[in-house]
Amino acid sequence: MPVEPARGPILVQRLLIIIFCFVLLLIPHAQAVELFAGGNISLNSPVDDDVFAAGDSLTINAPVESVVFAGGELVVNAPVSGDILAAGGRITVNAAVEGKIVAAGGAIEMNGTAKNLVAAGGEITIQPTAVITRDAVISGQRVVNAGTVSRNLTVRAQEFENTGSAGRVDYQEPEGLDALHEVMSILRILMILGFLVLGIVLLKLFPAQFMGVVAEVRRSPLRNTAVGLGLIIVSAIAIFVLAITVVGFPLAAVMGMLFIIALMLSGIFVSFALGKTLSDALTVKLNDLLIFLIGFVILALLFHIPVAGMLIGFVALSLGFGSIVYAVHNNWQRITAPRP
Repeated sequence: MPVEPARGPILVQRLLIIIFCFVLLLIPHAQAVELFAGGNISLNSPVDDDVFAAGDSLTINAPVESVVFAGGELVVNAPVSGDILAAGGRITVNAAVEGKIVAAGGAIEMNGTAKNLVAAGGEITIQPTAVITRDAVISGQRVVNAGTVSRNLTVRAQEFENTGSAGRVDYQEPEGLDALHEVMSILRILMILGFLVLGIVLLKLFPAQFMGVVAEVRRSPLRNTAVGLGLIIVSAIAIFVLAITVVGFPLAAVMGMLFIIALMLSGIFVSFALGKTLSDALTVKLNDLLIFLIGFVILALLFHIPVAGMLIGFVALSLGFGSIVYAVHNNWQRITAPRP
């Protein structure tokens, strides 16, 4: 079978673009979902809706529509009629997937069937029983193909073992900075998927608090951006000063954790506000989950625009941080009020 070289940056860009496209393909299914969050989750009866889950592990032993997962381990032992989008330590697919699989994790093992496979991780294995009816795009440390890829198999890995079959193989081993770039790309993909699921969990479990921050984002974006920028600078300086006094180190540690959490959540609230603004402008009535998914994908794509993406990310960070501070300030009495 023909094996052709591939340019590293092109493969990474292709991988990111395909992932964003697949997230967009999941959006039409977001009108009805089942949300699961916790430790070890096991689905032993059929779920007619799409499954969104975050936890230590998710085991699917009964048919589901589609799966979006972020956590430790995902095991799919039953048919999936749609797509799988997963980020975790270990991902194993043992059943038929009628749609696509987009996976990022430490170890990914494919034993079933799927239309397309996009995978990034440490060790990725396509077992002899696996069949990809269209294309596979894979980036990892070690990749093994012992199965069947009907059309194109694109691989970027330090080690590649191909004892299976593919219509066309496109492979290159990364070297030097390319290898580091591949690792960073995998981590970036994991972070993107993780924030997607985190936003969905927060929206479903804490809708009132979530909408309170979003309301602040939309109420005065210019003010909140300016205030957020100033508070980020002042907070970073205050935490540093407290930390070097030794006596203030415990307080600095607590403040630092809250500071980091607020920064991490900033983009999530801005994503929803962006999706809501677009839906209002187009006079389209959508549910909250669909609004968040649209805003998240658009904002994530904007972040990847050369040069401008960095500025957009900085503005989104400042806007979200300032809005969180205003939301907490405006509800401080209710938050700290003693329970009856």
